[in-house]
Amino acid sequence: MTCNILHRTLATLSFLTLWAGLAPALHAQTTGCSLSTLKGAYSVQGQGTIVTQLPGFPAPPFPFAEVAIDFFDGAGNVSGNATVNIDGVVLQATVSGTYTLNSDCTGALSLETSVGLPVNEHFVVLRNGGLRLVDTDPYVVVSRTMEKMRD
Repeated sequence: MTCNILHRTLATLSFLTLWAGLAPALHAQTTGCSLSTLKGAYSVQGQGTIVTQLPGFPAPPFPFAEVAIDFFDGAGNVSGNATVNIDGVVLQATVSGTYTLNSDCTGALSLETSVGLPVNEHFVVLRNGGLRLVDTDPYVVVSRTMEKMRD
């Protein structure tokens, strides 16, 4: 029961934190978005908590952090390289997948990783071209930010 309360508390806090960060961004893009809005290299920073047992790791919850560079092609495809720290275990990983982007500048990202874990996220595109993302997978509570580096 304590574990369920902890999971619900973490999920609620993560949602509230993300909402507070996204609220100003919801009206940030006034010209609309399309797949071509996301094109080029983006730096990624993410952190959160693993909330479900993963093979080879201690019982959750435990911390997660990452830095990465992702490349969007402007046509719905994304790939990248990441350094991930999962409870003190550092891994190098590659990712590839697809994204969708709505005209209201909200979207979804679906990635396969070289470490065997899927990554699914919803995001908002900001006026400056950056993104704010939240992981939608049941095994993790993670939020990420992306900043455009170059085309």
